[in-house]
Amino acid sequence: MTFLFLAIFAALLVSLLWRSARGGDAMIAIAGIIGTAYGFTAHGAYAVILPLLVALIGGVQAGRGLLAGRKARFAAFEQPLRKGPFAPMDRATARHLIDQGLWIDASAGDELTREGEPVSHLHWIAEGDAEVIVEESPAGTCGPHAFVGEATLFSGEPATGTVRLRKDSKLWSVEAEVLRAYADAHPEVRQILDHGFTLSLAEKLDAMNRADAAS
Repeated sequence: MTFLFLAIFAALLVSLLWRSARGGDAMIAIAGIIGTAYGFTAHGAYAVILPLLVALIGGVQAGRGLLAGRKARFAAFEQPLRKGPFAPMDRATARHLIDQGLWIDASAGDELTREGEPVSHLHWIAEGDAEVIVEESPAGTCGPHAFVGEATLFSGEPATGTVRLRKDSKLWSVEAEVLRAYADAHPEVRQILDHGFTLSLAEKLDAMNRADAAS
């Protein structure tokens, strides 16, 4: 019985730490199932009602998440975003986040950020590339599958450089205020975005260092 009792709390602890809501719901269902077994073994049939309800609720919630994930569909041009920086998210969450923004066709010469001004949108370049200009001097490039505006999006500080498209490009674009509100309401998404932004900035810095070394 001690093992069952400890297993209940272990499952509940895992449910709190699980990144995805679906995984957490599944662990709650498992805790309810173990609780049902423990209650019946220790106290008889009357003690299974509450843990059985917990198991049912967790199972229903996990089932809804699984169904939503199976229904989520992604276009071919969305797959690199889904399988790249959004890979840690389940399909339903990734679909919901992508739907907060728009896919746009931008033109060469369009500015995505302007140095010294707040970032109005987060962009992700699906096709095309852009140049980075700092203090009126070229400082690097952003190729396909790169974020633009991630460095100061959550802080609200001015952009550290101007990013201008070098060719016609396809972008995923989401308003900064919309994304900040969404991330505040979904802490697990904020965590994944923070990690993705950190990797993106590290890759840009490495590319800039290699370019400087080659020049």
